Amino acid sequence: MSLAPAQTAGRGSLAPLVKVGLSATPMRQWLFLAAMLVLEPGCPPTCDRSTCTGCCDISGECLPGTSRNFCGAGGVVCGVCTSSMRCRAGSCIETPDAGPPDAGPMVQTCMAGCRDSSRECQPGNLPEACGADAGTCAQCMPDQRCEFGRCTSAACTGCIEPLGACRAGNENLACGADAGFCLACTTGQTCRSGTCVGSACSAQTCPAGCCRGEVCVPPSQSSCGLSGIMCATCLSTQMCMNGTCR
Repeated sequence: MSLAPAQTAGRGSLAPLVKVGLSATPMRQWLFLAAMLVLEPGCPPTCDRSTCTGCCDISGECLPGTSRNFCGAGGVVCGVCTSSMRCRAGSCIETPDAGPPDAGPMVQTCMAGCRDSSRECQPGNLPEACGADAGTCAQCMPDQRCEFGRCTSAACTGCIEPLGACRAGNENLACGADAGFCLACTTGQTCRSGTCVGSACSAQTCPAGCCRGEVCVPPSQSSCGLSGIMCATCLSTQMCMNGTCR
């Protein structure tokens, strides 16, 4: 057996060893070939838990695992997050809705958001990814919050709107406290001290009368109404009939 020159071309520093191997006996040529295989640069290491802290793509390459299209950690196979999710700490998580149901989901376009280190578009209203106008996301300090794409140290004793604005937190459509997300109270609830609670006087508790504040009263000229609505005062020329001034 002999080794053709074309098989050994381009081996750089191993060229002198090849010349020695070509002049050896067949048995020594086999031993020489085995030694060359050991000395040659081997295949790249397998992508797994022992070699990759991110995730492994289909070609076996280790990726950071922080983007929506290549998400994973600990040497697992990279996953693809859906459009409603984002990659965080190697896992696809649902993008939280920062506002009441009628406020819609958080802004997803980078015209109003920011881009993280992987160039992924983030809403831009989170303390860990705060920004606007498709700029680079910033991480706010522990004592800061993100308001309209900027980290601010102003304390918010009420609640935070979807874009980060601080509200008083005592409104039925924006109820909350301690810088939590604002919530919209449901029908029959009122916002008290930042919490949606059932009203003492409502359509459920006062079906045959009207509400004077939190008190249910029967219909009259001075308190006209039914089904727990706010009482109305009829004019001197009117009569309260079936809960309506006529």
